[in-house]
Amino acid sequence: MKLVVDRLSFGYPHGEQLLKEVSFSAQNGELISLLGPNGTGKTTLFRCILGQLRATGEILLDGEPLATLSPRALAGKVAYIPQSHSPAFSYPVEEMILMGAAAGLKWFQQPGKAERAKLEEVIDSLGLEPLRNRAFDTLSGGEQQLVMMARAMMTDARVWLLDEPAANLDYGNQTRLLLLLQQLAEKGYLLIQSTHSPQQAALYSSRVLALADGKLAGDGEPAKVLDADLIQTLYGLNVKVCDIPSGGREVRVFLPDLSK
Repeated sequence: MKLVVDRLSFGYPHGEQLLKEVSFSAQNGELISLLGPNGTGKTTLFRCILGQLRATGEILLDGEPLATLSPRALAGKVAYIPQSHSPAFSYPVEEMILMGAAAGLKWFQQPGKAERAKLEEVIDSLGLEPLRNRAFDTLSGGEQQLVMMARAMMTDARVWLLDEPAANLDYGNQTRLLLLLQQLAEKGYLLIQSTHSPQQAALYSSRVLALADGKLAGDGEPAKVLDADLIQTLYGLNVKVCDIPSGGREVRVFLPDLSK
């Protein structure tokens, strides 16, 4: 599956251009970190891909313009996982996950044996059995993220857009979640996560996209793209970049230059 964003631009009437001729292509098997300061267009890019904003340029999925798809059809191809979740009602975890199957059902059709079997498979794969009867709003932030990912797995969507999935999680849950994203990419998903952490991007991502002032400021493997100049461009911060050996590979570390 291949996602192509071609010369994408967006701005509100009489307002600032939030995206300016952004172009990139991505395919399944990639875990991409979308970096950039607040207000640079990360969420806007996601909303354009999801069809919530009408932009100029083109967005294609396997050669098919996403703009021609109905919201229901798009939901079966692209899943969105927001940073926070506040359901109007306190659904059990099992029901929250099963809601993901709705995109593949006809109107008013109830989940059948196939959907129930897939539910069990997803719950088992993410280790959610102890939580299945818990109310969603009683879960921790990390547990809620896992449930939302399980719901996305109930769809046929192989492209996931994740809005800062590790934000507000403790270090342990951040690490477990990002390792899970790596595993999903290895299984053939295309995952694009927005993040404010260059360190997370360097450790876990196969690729980095960097947005600055609505333009693409960097695109490539973390070891090639993430350097002191890019961090200065994105965040106005002087850093020292160190590569240290860990687990048989070089890991890039960013240290604020406190002498400045």
